[in-house]
Amino acid sequence: MNDKELQDCGAFLAEMRQSERPIGELPQSMRPATESEAYRIQDSLHARLASTAIGDVAGYKIGCTTQVMQQYLGIDQPCRGAMYAGRLAHGRADISLGTYRRLGVECEVAVRLARDLPPDASNSNPADLVGACDAWFASIEIVEDRYEDYESLGAPTLIADDFFHAACVVGPAIPPTAEFDVCAETGRLIINGEEVGQGHGRDILGHPLAALLWLAGNLAEAERGLYAGDIVTLGSVVKTVWIDRPARVEARFDTLGSAFVDFLP
Repeated sequence: MNDKELQDCGAFLAEMRQSERPIGELPQSMRPATESEAYRIQDSLHARLASTAIGDVAGYKIGCTTQVMQQYLGIDQPCRGAMYAGRLAHGRADISLGTYRRLGVECEVAVRLARDLPPDASNSNPADLVGACDAWFASIEIVEDRYEDYESLGAPTLIADDFFHAACVVGPAIPPTAEFDVCAETGRLIINGEEVGQGHGRDILGHPLAALLWLAGNLAEAERGLYAGDIVTLGSVVKTVWIDRPARVEARFDTLGSAFVDFLP
């Protein structure tokens, strides 16, 4: 794709995001053939959404970092998307079902960076990054099926459109301690008081910070970086649950506490 085609695709996806019209197969001239092209389209999309209520990029989501999600989506490697300042909430959020297309929820571990990560951070071990994080969170990623048939589109198109991301809620900030073992954390997704799925921190690439290492390397390839204050959701420990009626959703972890979303008519 040439630069004009990349920019045209970013403009098209921004328009579709704001109008909530379903995305089908992209025109051939705007269809990314590789993940590299997809991430360049993301840059264009983010620049266009920054001037809207969705807002600037406030961090990142990483999808397909657990076996359950890779099997569910049929994609065997992580994928990143942006999280936006206008759609990042703390503690709890009220979300109208009528504002979006088909919405889903995921139970995730998130971190906030205490310092910038250098481009070569991806060569580290997960344990080396513990000191780079000043907070852990329980989080709910709200994903949106914006597509006529997402299974037919392929990973590059989904990546170009932020890989399903719609919004995120993070729970209380939990400072890291020597005693805290994120790999042993059990996360539970609870809807209207009933547990519908659970998983563990170790399900995320063996260690949740391995996902952060992947992200650092992926961004470095695109000449991007990770910076102090960035919030990153590291992957869902349960399969996506789609919400089609009013509901209260809780992501609950042993030590990290809970994040909540109330889906309203």
